[in-house]
Amino acid sequence: MVSTAFSLDAAVKSFNEDGFVDLEDMSVGELVSEMKQNRFAFLSMYGLDYCKNNILGDTRIKSIIESLLSKCSLGHLLRYTAFPGHIESFRKGGREAGLRVIVVQQWAKGSQVVYYGGSHKHNLPTVNGIRQLHETQKTALDEMGCGAIVRNFPDGGLVVRDARLYAETKTGYALTFIFATDEVVAAWPKLKVPNSQDFRQMAIDMESPTIGVNFSFLGLTGSSE
Repeated sequence: MVSTAFSLDAAVKSFNEDGFVDLEDMSVGELVSEMKQNRFAFLSMYGLDYCKNNILGDTRIKSIIESLLSKCSLGHLLRYTAFPGHIESFRKGGREAGLRVIVVQQWAKGSQVVYYGGSHKHNLPTVNGIRQLHETQKTALDEMGCGAIVRNFPDGGLVVRDARLYAETKTGYALTFIFATDEVVAAWPKLKVPNSQDFRQMAIDMESPTIGVNFSFLGLTGSSE
């Protein structure tokens, strides 16, 4: 089995209500294993091609992002490993912060994640975590009625989440791709890639009228443009 039938309306409803949508794609585990074999080289030609084909080229992911953010850019890509005992979000502020950032995560085989449904709607007390994410306590989530939703990914999985959603990664890891509106991305460091014709062409191939890439091309002297 690869994935269940996709409905954009159902995906957006789940995203808005729970703060995430599980696309139930069990083929993703093999893709993540392939990236592992290539040492998680996100900013290599292989890594960018992987992103182009398996994230930007996935019509389900693209349609969700375009429906919710309209114009945005890929601003961050990294592997996030298990961190049991820590409930984290990529962005704080709840409703007041608004939806500005969407996180796409491809989960490795054997991963387990606890999502706190509806937590993206609340401006919860947080501390700055060691991974430069925002951490909160389960007691704060309980007070707001944000129940735990456990997802097990024995064969891997694909989740699109609101960056304001709180979750705890119990086991495994996720290849993480973060998209944000232009005003948010403008404050982020650019992703540095080699200044070559191949990499410049890859950047062009990755972009679309609605989704850009926040790249900086390194010159021969180490300077960037």
